[in-house]
Amino acid sequence: MGHADEYTQTIYDPDVHLFPSSHTDISEEYLVGSDGGLEHTAALFASCKDWLEQAMRNDIILFPPQFYLMFLLAPFLNVSSSSSLSTEDLQSQRDEVLEFLTGDGDGKGVKWADKVMSPIGLLMRKSDGRSVLALDKPGPELKDSGRRGDEKRVVLVKFSKEGPRNVEVRLRKEILDEEKSTAAKDAKL
Repeated sequence: MGHADEYTQTIYDPDVHLFPSSHTDISEEYLVGSDGGLEHTAALFASCKDWLEQAMRNDIILFPPQFYLMFLLAPFLNVSSSSSLSTEDLQSQRDEVLEFLTGDGDGKGVKWADKVMSPIGLLMRKSDGRSVLALDKPGPELKDSGRRGDEKRVVLVKFSKEGPRNVEVRLRKEILDEEKSTAAKDAKL
């Protein structure tokens, strides 16, 4: 059994999964309409890049898994909120995402679509107080499955009472090198 604080998060990107490849095939079930102000939330559609920029300015809260997934998808999904893409352009972006998901993006033999990760605290940065979360291991339920996560990247995050802030995805090697350099400088003082 899991712990009370464990949860599963699923994020859907309509450009990749939900909408048919032709906009003329979109049925009423995919269209978002007003509920007359009954709910306190609203559906807003924007590009991954737009959401990431808002999160980096701390205008919105994205939890580390959301931020990480959008970070990975942003290079493929180039929709800007001020322009619309043709059906062919959208299909091309979908194809690029699917190629990425079925490819071995980090050279470790696990396709991106099959990666699983359970973020684990790697270290706390003295320079900015952010936690560095490793993404390379699966959760305990998949410990001996042979599946793994992202060994090249880590997520940096400052946890606060408002929620996660200052979220950033960086290369693990860069962060470890920075920490070694900082520790060496501190040792000389």
